Amino acid sequence: MKKIGVTTECVCDLPENYFEKHEVPVVYFYITTETGRFRDVYEVTAGNMIEYLEQGKKRVQTNAPEVKEFMTFFAQQLKQYEQIIHIGITDQVSLSYRNALEAVSLMGEEGKRIHLVDSGHLSTGMGFVVIKAVELRDAGKSVSDIIAELDVMKKRISTSFIAPDAEYLYQNGKVGKLSRNICRAFQLHPILKMKNGKISLGGFKVGHYHRAVLRYVREELKRENNIQKDRIFITHTGCPVRFINEVKEEVAAHGPFEKVIVTKASATISCNCGVETLGVLYQMKE
Repeated sequence: MKKIGVTTECVCDLPENYFEKHEVPVVYFYITTETGRFRDVYEVTAGNMIEYLEQGKKRVQTNAPEVKEFMTFFAQQLKQYEQIIHIGITDQVSLSYRNALEAVSLMGEEGKRIHLVDSGHLSTGMGFVVIKAVELRDAGKSVSDIIAELDVMKKRISTSFIAPDAEYLYQNGKVGKLSRNICRAFQLHPILKMKNGKISLGGFKVGHYHRAVLRYVREELKRENNIQKDRIFITHTGCPVRFINEVKEEVAAHGPFEKVIVTKASATISCNCGVETLGVLYQMKE
């Protein structure tokens, strides 16, 4: 039996090969459409959801893993690990963390071997926390030391996105009706930022969307002297390859970054923010 296992949820949006390579078991969210309920990644992909949304079908609901599913998932992992550190999506946007917490409480003595960490983020902002936990585990750190370091570093992560419009964000409760109507009336592109575990409206961009995205990237990275250069994510929901390359060039102008990692958002994230949403996510030095 291995000493410490790190587990997480599919909404951390890390590259597909990361989880197997670094031995990180994953629990999955669900998506309900007019045609049924599907398990993210296994039964529906971000590509499927983008195609579905582009057809004008907007009746989509995302669901966190249920308590019983967490109990089954954790029980399986406890057969392999003495203790588990589970990295979850911020509890301000999903029931996932609370369901995991209830699952742990129902598992009695076995539950004491499971340590839940609210990442305070979503998508690859959450992914940063997963990567750090794995690095610390592999360095031989104790559970308490890992959790203490994660609590510090997650406050330094910058998670933000820009969306073409506010329609899907409004439908999924991420922005209010007034913000949606303003964006619709003036053709504004909303920017969302994570702060204290919550999603808040961070401003708007006007004009042609792709040019607005490049301006968003420049503004996000203008504090380049205080940004850690080891890794940066460009995470998107179905943006064209040519445009992603333009974003990569803009990011490189504020580097050099050791790793510029492009990831596609999970189906769960994609159907909450809509097609061609894009974010640059990174970690501050302090």
